[in-house]
Amino acid sequence: MITGFPSPAQGYESKTIDLNAVLITHPSATVFMQIESSHYRNMGIYDGDLLVIDRAKKITPNSLVVYESDGHFALGRVFNIKQEAMITGAVTHVIHTVREI
Repeated sequence: MITGFPSPAQGYESKTIDLNAVLITHPSATVFMQIESSHYRNMGIYDGDLLVIDRAKKITPNSLVVYESDGHFALGRVFNIKQEAMITGAVTHVIHTVREI
């Protein structure tokens, strides 16, 4: 025998967020890179931030990409980088850790 009333919140349970589903479109072509520089602050990317990089995403002139130039990885918009630079993938998300001051 069941007694009592159902919870008014029944059916409104919160669903969990699957970060893989939210952040990754092409799992086999996605890599992560942690920034170890303060050179990208003007882009809103800070030292210690984690980048989600999609190597299969279509690149446009405005894409923010990771590219290799002179043996180093760097970030930039496609229209600003040298043609001889090797683009490794498009930045799709920046995960920023909020630090206490």
